[in-house]
Amino acid sequence: MIILSLIERDMAAMRREILSAPERAGAVEVRLDALPGVDPTLLFEGAPRPLVATCRRRADGGFFRGTEKARREVLWSAVAAGASYVDVEFGTASAQLASDLAATPGVGVILSHHDRKGMPRDLDGLYRRMARVEGVKAIKIVVTATRPADLVTIRDFLARHRRGTPPLISFCSGVTGVMSRILALEWGSWATYAAAGFGREAAPGQTSLPDLVGMYRIEDVDDDTRFAALIGSPLAHSLSPAIHNAAYHADQVNFRYVPMDLPGARGLADLKKVAVALKIRGFSVTAPWKIKVMKHLDVIEPSAGKIGAVNTIVCDGGRLLGFNTDASGGLAAMQEALGDLGLTVRGLTVAVVGSGGSARALAHAAAGAGAKVLVASRSIAPGRALARAAGARHVPLSQLSRERYDVLVNCTPVGMGADAMPVSDRAIKGRLVYDVIYHQEATSLIKKARARGIATLGGLEMLVRQAAEQYTLFTGRTAPIDLMRDAACLARGKVNGLG
Repeated sequence: MIILSLIERDMAAMRREILSAPERAGAVEVRLDALPGVDPTLLFEGAPRPLVATCRRRADGGFFRGTEKARREVLWSAVAAGASYVDVEFGTASAQLASDLAATPGVGVILSHHDRKGMPRDLDGLYRRMARVEGVKAIKIVVTATRPADLVTIRDFLARHRRGTPPLISFCSGVTGVMSRILALEWGSWATYAAAGFGREAAPGQTSLPDLVGMYRIEDVDDDTRFAALIGSPLAHSLSPAIHNAAYHADQVNFRYVPMDLPGARGLADLKKVAVALKIRGFSVTAPWKIKVMKHLDVIEPSAGKIGAVNTIVCDGGRLLGFNTDASGGLAAMQEALGDLGLTVRGLTVAVVGSGGSARALAHAAAGAGAKVLVASRSIAPGRALARAAGARHVPLSQLSRERYDVLVNCTPVGMGADAMPVSDRAIKGRLVYDVIYHQEATSLIKKARARGIATLGGLEMLVRQAAEQYTLFTGRTAPIDLMRDAACLARGKVNGLG
């Protein structure tokens, strides 16, 4: 069952959401703790789906500030108004409330435990203790994933209690745990929870209902489904899941592409274990791990080794193989844009701003195509190292405006979602300005270049082209690149609130 989780600060807005709950939602969780002066009778009338009443205390990660007596009154009034389920936290403070509610005819108690710090030491023992509360409809144990290996722990925990009584709801919260929410039902969870839409999450890592049933097609996941995962941080606004999943669906390939946010480097050591356990065929790698991930790989393709960065990992028979599709994808996008101007890369001077994974890929690719490459970076030592490796020349970023070049390429995140500029105004020159940031159709750098009559290229085409190469590496099939490009444009519009 998919439970749609609603959290609103306004009674009228909450009622509208309840009444419009889509059929794909088996039940609707109403977070009463976020509503001031709530009246469940008015709120619940005419609800088209079974309702789960939740009033979570601040100590349990909720918003309720009143007394325990007031909270109990809210939950009992929800029962009187027709709630089918009541979520009650496990613990001594709520033990009697859970027992009393469980003994009430027509009410299903979901006894829940949320660990907001990490993974409890004894999940099985916790489940057995919670199961001793008589009359409980389901037990909900939510942990916080701190590394990818936690996903395997929850998968195995669900497998051990797949036919247990009461049934178990379990998944990982947090940005690293998204995959467990997507696969919870397949792994044996009695339910998984979904948000009403992007940006309306009631808990960290919660996925929207439209994405669960549309992009991830969780109702069609089976034992033969294989996976690809995106690793990096942060990933909330990434377009890659939409791009890859659209291609899998169109090609009728039984794959799903999921985000796996890794805020810390220690999670990189889990990749091989997780790939084998969860049938992950490959990983896409984005910032900040394109360089650090290399020491965890078994084989690195020669051109990726020369570049010194990996953005693609193929999992083959327990081995991790590293590739770089940023270089070829980014170069192809640049060549096409220059072709529209009647130019070729060979013989031009290309100024690459940055020294990270994307900068390494494009500096090597441009040099390999016959360009004279200039590396400009704020951090001097990494920039000089990149220039030496790519046969380029290095200049401090502050001195870039003094140089002559035909193409300016921004490979830093400066300007992503903000008006910040990666270079000075005087450095915006040449025949083409190329910004690898893809989240906006036009960054501040792109806008200023256009105002000066300079041709521009955003990062979306590079994103699509490198993703198409990844698709082929993961599946062995030719990528439907035009469809992937359309999916990228549509997803960018949704993320930016345009569709």
